[in-house]
Amino acid sequence: MVIVFEQSDRTVLIPEAIIYADGKIAGKTDINGAFNLSFEGYRPHIRVAKGGYSEWTGSPAENDTALLVPLQVRNSTLHVEVYDADTLIPVQDAYIVVTGEDGIRHEARSGFEGKADLGLRADQVYNLEITAPNFQATHDTIVTGGDSTTVQYSLVRNDRISIRVLDAASSVPIQSAHIQIDGVNTGTTNDRGILISNTSRNVEHIFDITADGYEPAHVARTISYEDQVVDFPLVKAKSTIFVSVYNNDQKPLTNATIRMDGALLGETNEFGRMMIPSLEIRPYEFIVNHDGYKTNTSSFTPGKETGELIIVLESEFIDLQVQVSDAYGNPLRDASVFLLGEAQESLSTCATDVNGTCLLPAIEGKMYRIKAEKGGYYPNSTSASTQTNPNTIILHNPSTVGSNNSNTFPLIPLIIGVILVIAGGGLFMFRSRRRSPRRRSHSSRRRSL
Repeated sequence: MVIVFEQSDRTVLIPEAIIYADGKIAGKTDINGAFNLSFEGYRPHIRVAKGGYSEWTGSPAENDTALLVPLQVRNSTLHVEVYDADTLIPVQDAYIVVTGEDGIRHEARSGFEGKADLGLRADQVYNLEITAPNFQATHDTIVTGGDSTTVQYSLVRNDRISIRVLDAASSVPIQSAHIQIDGVNTGTTNDRGILISNTSRNVEHIFDITADGYEPAHVARTISYEDQVVDFPLVKAKSTIFVSVYNNDQKPLTNATIRMDGALLGETNEFGRMMIPSLEIRPYEFIVNHDGYKTNTSSFTPGKETGELIIVLESEFIDLQVQVSDAYGNPLRDASVFLLGEAQESLSTCATDVNGTCLLPAIEGKMYRIKAEKGGYYPNSTSASTQTNPNTIILHNPSTVGSNNSNTFPLIPLIIGVILVIAGGGLFMFRSRRRSPRRRSHSSRRRSL
């Protein structure tokens, strides 16, 4: 018979003590701290262990029928530290109750530093409860160690509540949301969309929540004692904008193509405008195109009110310079110059100034055909581009056609001279013919005489 008891008090028997014989578990003591151990031929080596006590080892004497095993109590000090969960300020006068498996209660109250010490058995399981005024009760199960064990607890206030603001569609936390409770400014949410506030429970409160890009929320809600985190979803605000497209001369551009975030929306009307409704208040990318103008890419964030995005398109044309002169290099004023398309259609026209110059709008680097006309001159055409500015074109009048150098007689004076020579010869012949008959008549008269 193995009988196990406390060494300090022989009247206290220890149940559930584990008996080992030659390293193997033989059994446990009963409620009277006793266990019957049978063996043959030799005396086994016995080890007795129990949580909260020091182990005992030994062997029975040769003729012993009972073995008394005293176990020494092993004590452990439990250090409890209590803090406010929000402020981390020590909580004074917190009531701490620790109950062992044997039902024995150990009590203590936290001091000025929020600390309390309790003398417990080592290697024992205890249930712990902490209560404090204005704080929620805390319950835990602990196991004591060797000489001492330290535990820390953060107490949550009874009126503490975490208000979390989320995007209604994506549930993403909304940072910097402004919160009012019952008309009083409470604060703004952190990067996790949370604001911690002390709010009385089981009472209806009015929450007013605002955030940039979202519709304001006005919610009546009662916070229960079980609530720790309360979620408030916000719906993204919608806005209507007008996109107005102009050129550099502030003239509206009709049929300008508008894309938003890569999606084609349509074209501007006769006033150069397009209305886009129901936009979330966030950045958008707008791409605007129009024939003859450079593409414009702009970023725009709608506001809470109806707004307008004004886009000015830069012309993709630059000046193609044309110089018109006659065969002698003299500039020709008021000559009409035409910029021709691929089908020789006229794309644009201009009239030369006193210097024989004019400007035509053209795409940089593209080759064109230009034609010049002026009264009294033969029209002429040539190739031209903005890279060959100024582009020279020569007009000939009939007097210079066929002339190879400046020493050649002008064609018109030559023709006039020929005509005068022919006319003079004819007059001479006419006069000669009229004189001959008179001579014959005179001779006849003389002969008759």
